[in-house]
Amino acid sequence: MMTLATLPKLLRTGMMRAGLFLAFLFSLGALFSVFGLAITTFLVASGDSEVSLMLDRDSPNVFSTVYEIRAGWAAAKQPQKPSANRQQLLVIGRDSARLELTPQTYAPLLRYVEHNAWKRVALLYLGALNGFISLAWVIYFCLSSWLITLLLLDVTPATPFTYGNARRLRSLGIMVLGINILQELGYFLVRELVPAFKVPGLDEPLSHYVRFSTETMMPGWEVGVIFLIIAAVYRRGVELSQEAELVI
Repeated sequence: MMTLATLPKLLRTGMMRAGLFLAFLFSLGALFSVFGLAITTFLVASGDSEVSLMLDRDSPNVFSTVYEIRAGWAAAKQPQKPSANRQQLLVIGRDSARLELTPQTYAPLLRYVEHNAWKRVALLYLGALNGFISLAWVIYFCLSSWLITLLLLDVTPATPFTYGNARRLRSLGIMVLGINILQELGYFLVRELVPAFKVPGLDEPLSHYVRFSTETMMPGWEVGVIFLIIAAVYRRGVELSQEAELVI
């Protein structure tokens, strides 16, 4: 018979089972993402040579946070009126590339023909191709699902705090920080892979404004720092728990 005293325990058990079920679904999704990336690699390498890249004309892709802070200060001092020609179609060269911008498009798209299959695959793995997943996102999805599953399996009513889970939380934090660093370095590589198309109204080539399609799906560096802090606190909790057991 369920009483008020046993209710918290039942809730914890139910939450753990729900967490394990979600972790299983994430692991299954990670497996499908690996197959999806493999199939997409074949299609991009052997299919149409035209590539489509998403742009953000308001901020360059390298050190964008610094640029946005500076732009915010400048806008606060001297607000600029919005341009009346934001929705025009810009054509670069002769059938070489085009910047596609319509009212239905969240961000402008740069479309151009890339005959080199290796470059198309490289842009795919970096996450530059619009609408596709990146290699970094697949790795993050697989590793994080695996670590979270192990973390939940290691938690029991008798041993809620373990050194293993402290290490897994620390690994999650390091992985998130590492992926953010790799993503920043990836933008430098994109600048080398994409031709330096120039358009009126932009100070830098269009390759400097390319955005990864999975950028909003990846956790920021702040999440990595939070994981590292939680890991340190969790590890201290394990030490205190073991000290209390020795005293008893």
